[in-house]
Amino acid sequence: MTKYLHILNRNQFKILFFITAIFVLYKALIPDAGNHFFNFEHADKFLHASAFFVLSFLLNRASSSIAKRIRNMISLLAFGILIEILQSFTGYREVSAADVLADLVGILLFQITYSFLLYLRELKRKRRD
Repeated sequence: MTKYLHILNRNQFKILFFITAIFVLYKALIPDAGNHFFNFEHADKFLHASAFFVLSFLLNRASSSIAKRIRNMISLLAFGILIEILQSFTGYREVSAADVLADLVGILLFQITYSFLLYLRELKRKRRD
């Protein structure tokens, strides 16, 4: 799996991140049509967490030192808050602290998953040595 992550370089991941961030912002600011692919209670929270999981992945691939990971987490959370602030000006979208919490869950789920995968890779490397 990880061998495929090196197909794109850091700059390409940055471009992909910005395209995805613009798409997420666009989807967050247009009127909600109500016909989601996922149709269950709190599906929008699942979509928030999923979007921020993907954004975290892309931003992490674009810059991966531990200091940058922390900066990225804070920046993505600020992006989620900005989305909620912008939604307050639309008149057809509601501001929700639960959405920001769902964004944070997506960010943290990625970081936990990534840290666990790094841990497994290190274990595997130690077994080979």
